Amino acid sequence: METEDLDDLLKSRSKIRQLDDKDIKKIRSVLEKWDNPQAVSNLLFHPSLIPEDIRFGYLLKGLEERENLYYLLATIAGLQGINEEFSEEEKNTIKDHLISILEITGGVLASRTSVTITGFLSIGDANRMVKFLSHPEEVARLNILSWLIETLEETDIETFASMLQNSEVPEDKKAEAIEKFREHLRKKESGDTDFSTMPLYSYIPNLNEVSKRA
Repeated sequence: METEDLDDLLKSRSKIRQLDDKDIKKIRSVLEKWDNPQAVSNLLFHPSLIPEDIRFGYLLKGLEERENLYYLLATIAGLQGINEEFSEEEKNTIKDHLISILEITGGVLASRTSVTITGFLSIGDANRMVKFLSHPEEVARLNILSWLIETLEETDIETFASMLQNSEVPEDKKAEAIEKFREHLRKKESGDTDFSTMPLYSYIPNLNEVSKRA
C-alpha cells in the first residue's frame, strides 16, 4: 500500500485478486486518518481497492482536498474510466468538482482533469465547456477541444462556429478551434483517422518527486 513508484504501484495492483477482512480494515483506517500521503494517494489512484460503501465519499474528499494537492491529483487520475459505477447524481457532483478544478488549476492537475472529465460529460455540457478553449494549460485546452469536436461532429461547422462566437474565447483560439473542427470533418468524410481527437496525457510525478521539489 505504500509503494512509491507509480509503475510499481500499477504492477502491484494487477496482482491483487481479492482483499481479506484484514486488508479492508487497514484501508478503512488509512483513509479515516488521512495522514499517510503515500498510502492515501495509492488508494485514491486505485479506488477499486476502497470499500464500496465509502468509495464515493473519499473520492469526493479527494476532489475537495486543497492542502495536499497530491491527494487531489491521485483522485483525478483514479476517477478516469470508472464513471459507470456512479449514480447520475454522483456523476453530476463529480463533474461539477472537476469543472471547478479546471477553473482554478494549471499544470498536471488541469491536464489530467481535462482527460478524466470527458467521462462525466454529455453533449448538453458543450456550452459549459467552450470557455476552456482559452485555458492557459495547452494540454487541457487541446483535450477539451478534442472532446468538443468529437461530441459535436454530427453538427455542422456553422453551428459550432456560432457556439464559439457567443463565448468569450479569444479570436485566435476561436479560429484555431473552427479550423480543427473543419479538418476533423474532412478526415471523417474521407475515412482518415483523426489523431487530434485522441486525449493527451501529462506525466504524473511520483509523490517522492513532488516532495523533493517542495
